[in-house]
Amino acid sequence: QKEDSIIVGTSTGATYQFQLLPVRMGSLEKCWVWTKPFQHHTHDVRAVAHSSTALISGGLDAQLVIRPLMEKIQKKGYDAALRKFTFPHRRLVSCARKARLLLFQFSQHLELWRLGSTDETGQDGEVLPLRRMPEHLVQLKSKGPEHIYCSCVSPCGAWVAYSTASRFHLYRVRYQGDGVSVKKVPKVPKLPLPAYQLQFSADSSRLFVASARGSVHVLQLLELGGCKHLHTLQPPSGSPEAVYLLAASADGHWVAAVGGDWVIHIYNLKCFEHHCTVPTYSCAVTALAIHPSTNNLVIAYSDQQLFEFSIPEKQYTAWSRTVQNCGLHRLWLERDSPITHITFNPKNPSHILLHDLYMFCVLDKSLPLPDDSALLMNQSTLKQLPETARQQQLHAFKICKKFQ
Repeated sequence: QKEDSIIVGTSTGATYQFQLLPVRMGSLEKCWVWTKPFQHHTHDVRAVAHSSTALISGGLDAQLVIRPLMEKIQKKGYDAALRKFTFPHRRLVSCARKARLLLFQFSQHLELWRLGSTDETGQDGEVLPLRRMPEHLVQLKSKGPEHIYCSCVSPCGAWVAYSTASRFHLYRVRYQGDGVSVKKVPKVPKLPLPAYQLQFSADSSRLFVASARGSVHVLQLLELGGCKHLHTLQPPSGSPEAVYLLAASADGHWVAAVGGDWVIHIYNLKCFEHHCTVPTYSCAVTALAIHPSTNNLVIAYSDQQLFEFSIPEKQYTAWSRTVQNCGLHRLWLERDSPITHITFNPKNPSHILLHDLYMFCVLDKSLPLPDDSALLMNQSTLKQLPETARQQQLHAFKICKKFQ
């Protein structure tokens, strides 16, 4: 893309930079010289780009690599660091909390598993013996060559839905003792496809289908096993972008939807009206969730910022304003991997649970935020301190990278 530099990707996962340089110091004659080899991919490099300060490559290993050109960067900082972004950045596992089931989404099939369980308790770091092993219940294969876009299992475990580019499928799942029967719902409402995200309501009575042009379709799930179209929620000014993230409130009163224009719209499900729009921010939303007792919407953005917005009051909460005034820890902001899921601790309203690809975090709003001088990953250090010293080191972020 630049006249004096070319970047080339290879099938071995390497990228090479060629530069047009003078043959001798001060000479007008120039030739192309291979200057920098980079081996950051494990599979074929399929796309390359060149910005003013970095070489960018993407490959079959589902990684996007940004390699800074150090001679073009004046000072050390986030822009000077090698960054690797691993995909996908969307949820491929959904949980039926009440039924203790997990639904795994693969490219052309789904797997429904029952979680294992234990009677034991133990110390931090111990592996507990299982009383009951995880159990593979059902595999649903998608017909045809199309990949599955999105999928979801209802909290009660009785419904499974998924969408491909041209088809939407809904299944009724019944459990008799150790046996499982799956029946396809024959007459589903005709919806504009594909669906980009699916979300069941907390009571499993409704299914929200995120579709193109900012709309969210609300389907009523019937006890006998069918479903009907209830309403289509539309942003007030319309939108050319598809909705890609949904969050529903536990009380069934609200649903939040985010489209490709990064605007978050909140709808009132009692009267099917647009309630408000969250103030626009300059980055993509990577995850959002509504707190079950406060109806505060917690939002994670691609630049690692966290916001909390009160849906009833239509404004940011006092805690959220404190976060923005104090700023988040430098090491938190420099992470490459986006937050992909947010949920809450039912036993402690001040706990927000977040995770990305490598990290699980309990954010405790009752504790102070860490400043840059504090140790962000301080859990192992805290264990070794006496109680009085530990109290001084406590802060809101409890981060774990050792999990399976």
